[in-house]
Amino acid sequence: MAEEKNQPNYESQKQRWLKYGANVVLASVVVIVLAIVITYLAQRTNRRLDTTANRAYSLKPQTINLLKDIKGETRLVSLYSKATAGTQQAADKTDYAQPVNDLLEEYRRLGNKISVESIDPVANPSKVDDLINDVTQKYGGEGASYKKVTDAYTTTYDQIKKLAADEVQKVSALKIADDAGAEEDATQSVKLAILTVREFPKLLNQSKETIDRRLKQKPPDYKAATGSIEQNMEIFSQMCGRILDEFGKSKTDAKLPEAVRKYMADSTPAYTQIKKLADDLLKQVQGLGSLKLDELRQSLRARDAILVMGSNDMRVIPFESVWKVDDRELRGYTQGQELKPRFAGEQQISTAILALNQPKKKIAFVRTGGAPLATPGMPPFQRGGPMSEIANRLRDYNFEVLEKDLSGMYAMQAQMQGQGAPPEPSDEQIKDAIWIVLAFPMGQQNPMMPPPNIGPKIEEHLKRGGSALIVFAPQSDKLDSIMKPLGIEVRPDAVAVHEPIKATEGRQADMIEDAQRYPFVFDMKDYGDHMITRPLRSLESWLVPLMAVKTTSAAGVKTTPILPLPGKTWGETDIDALQDPSKFEAIKYDEGKDVAGPIFGGAVAEKDGGGRVVVITSPMFAFDRYINEPDPNMIRRGLVVSRFPGNAELFLNSVYWLSKMEPMIAISPAAMEVSRIEPISEPALKAWRIGGLLVGLPGAVVLAGVLVYFARRD
Repeated sequence: MAEEKNQPNYESQKQRWLKYGANVVLASVVVIVLAIVITYLAQRTNRRLDTTANRAYSLKPQTINLLKDIKGETRLVSLYSKATAGTQQAADKTDYAQPVNDLLEEYRRLGNKISVESIDPVANPSKVDDLINDVTQKYGGEGASYKKVTDAYTTTYDQIKKLAADEVQKVSALKIADDAGAEEDATQSVKLAILTVREFPKLLNQSKETIDRRLKQKPPDYKAATGSIEQNMEIFSQMCGRILDEFGKSKTDAKLPEAVRKYMADSTPAYTQIKKLADDLLKQVQGLGSLKLDELRQSLRARDAILVMGSNDMRVIPFESVWKVDDRELRGYTQGQELKPRFAGEQQISTAILALNQPKKKIAFVRTGGAPLATPGMPPFQRGGPMSEIANRLRDYNFEVLEKDLSGMYAMQAQMQGQGAPPEPSDEQIKDAIWIVLAFPMGQQNPMMPPPNIGPKIEEHLKRGGSALIVFAPQSDKLDSIMKPLGIEVRPDAVAVHEPIKATEGRQADMIEDAQRYPFVFDMKDYGDHMITRPLRSLESWLVPLMAVKTTSAAGVKTTPILPLPGKTWGETDIDALQDPSKFEAIKYDEGKDVAGPIFGGAVAEKDGGGRVVVITSPMFAFDRYINEPDPNMIRRGLVVSRFPGNAELFLNSVYWLSKMEPMIAISPAAMEVSRIEPISEPALKAWRIGGLLVGLPGAVVLAGVLVYFARRD
């Protein structure tokens, strides 16, 4: 009996089937429930993991800093519609709306003062009406002034119509023929002027119909309506003015019939009143400012736009600003291939948010003669100045860009050549601006005159507590009186060089890479240890040439060298030898003449409680030709991005620091402006969500369980 009690209790086949079958079913149910819960939570929290190499689906550091720093509530509204026949999206077979919506969600997720909405103007007209009402209420002050003018027009219209009807009746009683026949010119002109009044009722009716039609649109087209009012009031004012002039010259002309002279005398007050009514309304129209409702109306008409709505102002970002098709000359890189539009949504939205949340600041490009640098162009008809690209970026960030020739030579030379020079601001207007100083001659200089000395004006600006970015060129003025008190020594007579690199067999396919063997060309990866340079370590730049810079301690000034030059480098004083490639291999360090390393390409100085100065010794580093240089590797992939994004970032970070806008000092969206990965289609997305998570994964578990079950059963 004891042996029977100690016998193991073997499970029957049925028991094993039930046990393992129940385990499989339970495990499958658990996996299915977990998949449902995880999918639900992922959709609810909208969390995403960006695994792309260039962080294409993540906001850039500058944008993240900006979102942390903004004080006012900002609303982002996408007005992109889904692709339908005849639209841009249907023609391109591209879903432009989804990347925009994804981007706006990133702003909402990372900005606690950002709200986001997506409205399809075609599919949701009621939401468009609500948006119109919101804009009207939020920026109603401007709309109210326009509505006041259109309301005033109704009153003015009635008054002019009554006066004109009375005059038409009086003119009809005079029985003046349309053709004055053989009468003298003076008599004929008076009669024709009188007959002009017969056109007034027709003009008034046409004007009223046009204006009423525009005011009935959604939203009311106040801009076009007031434009029509302005045009019509100018016509009435001019016509009445001519009539009154003829009356004044001919009121005592005995050759005119007595009835005509009496009409002229009796009707002069009526025409004077009509002209006064037209002039008064015209003055109101001309005093109107910008109109946010009109911007909204334009964006609704164009569709595929983004609205950035701040507390007191609004920006409209059109389709072509978000999806840029590059039309720059690409210097033979394209080889006939089709270029994809660049997705510049983050750059445009971030600049709009900043512009709405900061007061306008001044930037003055200061030069020593030569043509203006930052004048915007009108491609392809007119090219802008050599620094127009960087100036436009500053304008986007709500900077007021000014230009000043401190020498006064350009205006004088233009006058001598019979050309007009654009007006420039006064010294008073730029005294509170951040100066961008090109401390070297620009344009042609008179060889009979000494080079202009702008040092005293720069020194005066800095002594007032002003700040400046000063750019040097080879053999320019050292500005010692300015630099030494800041602990900075600039050697424009010494170009930074490294030991020559012997050329390998076969020329490099890329001229830029091939140029790096030249002694004055550096492959720079380290920009220095300062706030404006730390974010640039991953970016490529073209800073050629650079002059030797050294720093020392100075009382009351914190000075930091930037742009350290790697390896064995020195400041070469034989600049003429650097212009002849055949002499490169002979270039050696001369202890008696050259500047010993370590040397730098720039420096940053901050006075205690005072102004700030940035020195960079690459004369054209922020010129359009380098900022717009396309990356050939990306061109081969059909994308146009800047090859040297570090150039523009170094300039802009310097401006932000000088303007005391530290939160903006980071890698900007423009530095890595590339197209996003093509968005996944809706059917494919559903297949992954439902087929992969809810069916595929649990199905795999069930299949594994079934295989285990059949493998273990007896």
